[in-house]
Amino acid sequence: MDEKVLMAALAGLLHDVGKVEQRAKDDPWNPPQDARGSGQPVHAAWSIRVADLVPQKYKAAALAGAYHHHPQASPAQDQYLSKLVALADKLSAGERSDLTEKYKTKKPPQQLVSIFDRILQDGNNRLAEHYLPVAPLSLDAVAAYVDSEKQPAENTRDQYDDLRLALETAVKQDIQDGETYLEHVLAEMQRLTWCVPSAYYHSIADVSLYDHSRMTAALAVCMADFPETEIDRLLLAVRETFGNNAKTLPDTSVALLVGGDISGVQHFIYTIASKGAAKTLRGRSFYLQLLTEAALRFVLYRLELPYSNVIYSGGGNFFLLAPVSAGEKLPAVRAELSRILLKHHGTALYLALGSAEVPASGFRPGKLPQHWDAMHKAINAAKQQRYSELDAEMYAQVFALPSTGGNPQETCSVCGDDQRKTTALDDTEAQKRICSLCDSFDKEIGKKLPDAKFVVLGWQDPQPRAGETAADALTELGMTFQFSNEAAKIQVSAKRATVWALDDPVNGKYPQLNIPAAHILRYTANQVPPKTLDEMQKETEGGFQKLGVIRMDVDNVGEMFKHGLGDQATLSRIAALSFQLSLFFEGWIKRICERNGRKEIIYTVYTGGDDVFLIGPWDVMPVLAQEIAGEFGKYTASHPKITISAGMSFIGGKYPIYQAAEDAHNALEEAKKLPGKDAFHFLGKSWKWAVFGKLAEKQEQLGKIVGRDKDDLEGPQAIIQTLRQLAQDAELHSKGKSRHVWGRWMWLGTYQLKRMAERAKGKSELAAQIEAVSADLQNENYQNIDQWGTAARWAQLKKR
Repeated sequence: MDEKVLMAALAGLLHDVGKVEQRAKDDPWNPPQDARGSGQPVHAAWSIRVADLVPQKYKAAALAGAYHHHPQASPAQDQYLSKLVALADKLSAGERSDLTEKYKTKKPPQQLVSIFDRILQDGNNRLAEHYLPVAPLSLDAVAAYVDSEKQPAENTRDQYDDLRLALETAVKQDIQDGETYLEHVLAEMQRLTWCVPSAYYHSIADVSLYDHSRMTAALAVCMADFPETEIDRLLLAVRETFGNNAKTLPDTSVALLVGGDISGVQHFIYTIASKGAAKTLRGRSFYLQLLTEAALRFVLYRLELPYSNVIYSGGGNFFLLAPVSAGEKLPAVRAELSRILLKHHGTALYLALGSAEVPASGFRPGKLPQHWDAMHKAINAAKQQRYSELDAEMYAQVFALPSTGGNPQETCSVCGDDQRKTTALDDTEAQKRICSLCDSFDKEIGKKLPDAKFVVLGWQDPQPRAGETAADALTELGMTFQFSNEAAKIQVSAKRATVWALDDPVNGKYPQLNIPAAHILRYTANQVPPKTLDEMQKETEGGFQKLGVIRMDVDNVGEMFKHGLGDQATLSRIAALSFQLSLFFEGWIKRICERNGRKEIIYTVYTGGDDVFLIGPWDVMPVLAQEIAGEFGKYTASHPKITISAGMSFIGGKYPIYQAAEDAHNALEEAKKLPGKDAFHFLGKSWKWAVFGKLAEKQEQLGKIVGRDKDDLEGPQAIIQTLRQLAQDAELHSKGKSRHVWGRWMWLGTYQLKRMAERAKGKSELAAQIEAVSADLQNENYQNIDQWGTAARWAQLKKR
């Protein structure tokens, strides 16, 4: 990476770091004693003080960033970098003009407002009432936010002081490798300033210092090759435009939005034979997370860009900012990636790259989504023209027949490949074979991941490999990986490394490496029960021995990014939205799946992006899905327009995992057909979550009536069949397939339930419960008979 690029990234990342220092003071309006004569705003004066703590090698960049408000006052001989950061800062933030009375005082709330509070509701801005805690990033901090009241804390000075001390320690660390130091500071900014408002004196505090600073750094890198005269011209135009609320800005392209999307992911993970599914399923899923990261890093490597230019990465997708000139390199990068993926995965996986230029005017609030949409259209166009980037090579690379014909004796029983080396799948069935790639998903990843607390990713120049294992494919993209279940010393053969903590590290300790390394929280739900899927199935309570498969995702997530922020959409806000969503799906769902004894029974195949795929005992899964939906509602500030839907299927016997995954996906699509979505498809019907909550209560009530356990009432099993038949009659009538003109099920149900209650007179509690069922139906004029019918089926499956 060019030194100029590194310094631009560091200057942008550290330009506002003094805000943490400032807010830790009793009187935040007084600048530090040693920076009173700087002529800068108070927070910038504190940034100057922090710059003095930075290692000498990077101090010039930090100091230049601190003088971004008045570059002409910078003590540096070359004031270009200060001007560059000043321009990037303005474009990143957009115009901060959405003031409310609460934020016009000198003492506004000092906590970060949830970005979900800024998503439009029926075309109007919501009130900013949900606040993140002032604390280092951890799942405990997320829990405090999910369970918090709306009111902000009265005094946060002590919490800010803790963040100040930790941030000072972080920036002081002398890491001689520039890229590693940059990633180290970026990771510590995420950990310590994810909850710190970038600005709250002049706007609603809805963007964190982390998100604003990393996007400022990214834009500074994108414009680092601009001549100073061009920076001066754009900076003047931006200041005049934002200052006067004018409608125009120069159409000069200043950055390139680049997106990558790995297609074929679902097919790759789930289209595997039942035999060996549990051995490779989680390994395949996590491998795709590693592959996404490796492909992203490969693109950055070829474009000579730092990791701070990444907007988002996860779920088989990534988005980043690049200089406009990078557009000339992207076709070659796309072709190189296609060759590598073809070599290691054939046509199963394909990375579509797309881009869109963004002019300075595109960073005005509300304008960026149209360029975001243009990028996605370019990605989709690439998907429609797969491998066109290979030109004349396409036939040989894609359509050429293998050098050897089919070989049934050497065909992988898991994925069906017959070109790689195979070994016996297990000792009991030697005729079943597994190829070296599928075997590596199991042995190199799947077996190690459940116990892993850290993943060490080594970065080096891409090196050609034969294409037999998962490690081969990643090495050809420039990545090595190894797992660790403790903060021990690890030898890594690479130039530098990134250490992912898959959960909050104990006492903040990470493994110690022999090479420069950055430490980052990368929450991953790596929960794998100690039993096979067959064993889990046999231990399901009751006679219905099946597993449940849950698929979930956010409703209309694309529309939320395109239109949800309305005319307040800026680069920093879009980055904030991406980060907050990933924090829920990668982190908080991890905790939800661990609660209530579920850690040993839930198989977290995948949680990330805005998707969820889980397997577990069928009777646990609907409750878990309901819990996730409820937590998502609290996490997203109870926003009625931000909802999640789910679908559930069953798996048992020799039923293939790929078919169960497809069934759950189809169930999810059925749920989304309800008006407004926000639904769960379960036992053949779609239910709004609020209605499903009532259904679940009815199931519990019926389970108590007919159950034979200690606290159950041992009532008549006939009530189950009666309610199911009544619901079926009502459904046939609603579809016009019943011979009955009037609702026969209504009088028949009232009669039959009354008779059951009379027969139970010797058991007062049982009689009362049956009467309660009848009363509920009559009070609702039998409009809820479908709920009772499904609840009866649910209780029947649990109790049989």
